[in-house]
Amino acid sequence: MTVRTVPVVLVAGHLGVGKSSLVNHLLRHADGTRIGVVVNDFGALGIDAMLVAGQASSVTALSNGCLCCVTDADGLSAVLADLVAPATGLDLVVVEASGLAEPRELVRLLLASSDPHAVYGGLVAVLDACAPDLDHARLADLAVVNGLDRCGPAAVEAVRAVAPGAVVGTSHGALDPALLVDPVRRPQPAQLTLDALLREADGEHPHVAASSVSFASERPLDAGRLAAFLESGPAGVVRMKGIVRLPVGASGATGEDEERGGGVLIETPDVWEVQTVGTAIRVRPAPGRLTTRGARLVLIGTDLDEPALRAALEDCAVREDEPAPSEHAALALTRYRIDLTSA
Repeated sequence: MTVRTVPVVLVAGHLGVGKSSLVNHLLRHADGTRIGVVVNDFGALGIDAMLVAGQASSVTALSNGCLCCVTDADGLSAVLADLVAPATGLDLVVVEASGLAEPRELVRLLLASSDPHAVYGGLVAVLDACAPDLDHARLADLAVVNGLDRCGPAAVEAVRAVAPGAVVGTSHGALDPALLVDPVRRPQPAQLTLDALLREADGEHPHVAASSVSFASERPLDAGRLAAFLESGPAGVVRMKGIVRLPVGASGATGEDEERGGGVLIETPDVWEVQTVGTAIRVRPAPGRLTTRGARLVLIGTDLDEPALRAALEDCAVREDEPAPSEHAALALTRYRIDLTSA
């Protein structure tokens, strides 16, 4: 049985770069997507005046179905366990890293987590467009260059030159939520929620809308070439999702075999679900209802070069004249597997 997982995204950056604006924008534009937010104090976010339905010492429900938690670094693991539990129904958890711990330590904490419901969703570094911290950019899976309304777009290219992952420019922290998580359509209430009223009162900070490129192949993809493509942080791509078939034998299995890993019995299939945010990659066996002869992928981002992306993915497809893959060939991709812990 597939375990429901929730991506946990870390948002880091210096004081005043726009982290809180980014988190507020995500909440106000959730539109049915349920987001959990972990902060040190409500005062750091503009949500406490109208969005928070009463102050609480730990967990507060927001009017749009989201949750906000207050904790310190020592309490982070416990709070995350509560938030990603299936009963909450959350689609995304955002940890605002300021004051909690160094971003590197939070990344290590998440990667070391044994909670089967929490998966590392990437490190988002928010940078000041007028003086971007390039060291932070080098750590990021996704670098958000904020303040283009004040300083112009030149900083985006400077950051792109050093950042290993995706780079997006914003004003007022207005990052399109679709760049982090799929929008979830849920029934809307008959009257405006408090967050919708606040959005109307404050006025919109419109975000640069995400665009997408779809790719389909009838041939399996080579695990090594696909992994190299994902790890390279292809230009403009912030997220990728879909399913991929690897060549039979690439994992030393026929799709029906099983192997033991870490004391847990693990299937070794040929078809894999792939999800990325920047250079944060996660894969798992595709649910039984999803299958493909080759690949079905959607790339999401901004200013996408569709012909170049399609050509790069076509190059990942296995050619007829290629030798059979080695039994360990799939490890280039499956080392990012997230479902090795049983629920």
